[in-house]
Amino acid sequence: MSTLPLVDAPRAAGAAPEQNYAFVRGLFATLVDRNELTLPVLPEVAARVVSVAADPETDSQALSRLITGDQALAAHVMRVATSAAYQPSRPIESLQHAISWLGFAEVSDIAFTVAVQGKLLNVPGHKSKVQGLWKQALGTAFWSREVADLTTRPGESSYLCGLLHEIGKPVCLQALSEVSQRAGARLTSEELDGLINEFSMPVGERLAAEWKMPGVVGTSIRWWKEWVDAPSHRDPAAIVYLSHVLSEHMLGASGPLAAEVLADDPVAAHLGLGMKDVNELLARTPSVKASVDSY
Repeated sequence: MSTLPLVDAPRAAGAAPEQNYAFVRGLFATLVDRNELTLPVLPEVAARVVSVAADPETDSQALSRLITGDQALAAHVMRVATSAAYQPSRPIESLQHAISWLGFAEVSDIAFTVAVQGKLLNVPGHKSKVQGLWKQALGTAFWSREVADLTTRPGESSYLCGLLHEIGKPVCLQALSEVSQRAGARLTSEELDGLINEFSMPVGERLAAEWKMPGVVGTSIRWWKEWVDAPSHRDPAAIVYLSHVLSEHMLGASGPLAAEVLADDPVAAHLGLGMKDVNELLARTPSVKASVDSY
């Protein structure tokens, strides 16, 4: 549903800054509570690629034909396949070759990532903020894959859980930017961050449901910060929590991460990670950083 009827509601002329904040927050809370917030739609080609890649009867030719129909997606698959992060054993000469080299699951992740990136990275006036959110999401996605591999947990949805664990933040940023602009209100950076943090989780859960993501993705969005209390899918939520921390430190938001500090975190014991495992994990940082940079 459109946000226009609510954001066009009258507002007192010359309202004080704190009234601007209260007005925008009230409008936004109403939109979220009523499930009237307009959410980005997952492009059809991405949904089809994910579905086709999961089909055991699919071959690289069928997937290649599908991806070729979207030139931007095809170009990105080729760029990622030939990047230093994937170290192809010989030159990648075609899209079908790239798919065979990367594997269907990897191509599915790339397609989904490109689709989300295209939908959420265009927020006028907030380029730096949205790019920071995106880098953190990518880092958490790639770390989730690494942690799942090291701990031998089932990792079919680990990448998606990491990529979407804070998907509500860029969605809220887009929506709040529109709402505040149409309401004629200005929010400080701190006020905007506060509203994003307040509403991102329920918005992210709803988006995951609308995109028909596996249930584990919605659980991770809701519980990754409080993984100990997760009523189900506790291991995936714990993996996302650890991966978020690893991504923050890798991207420089929190400084270098000492192996001893990580090994002492309760999440390490829950996932069965000893000091040797933690050191092995941290040794993968250059590889994970290269994967993030490939996007």
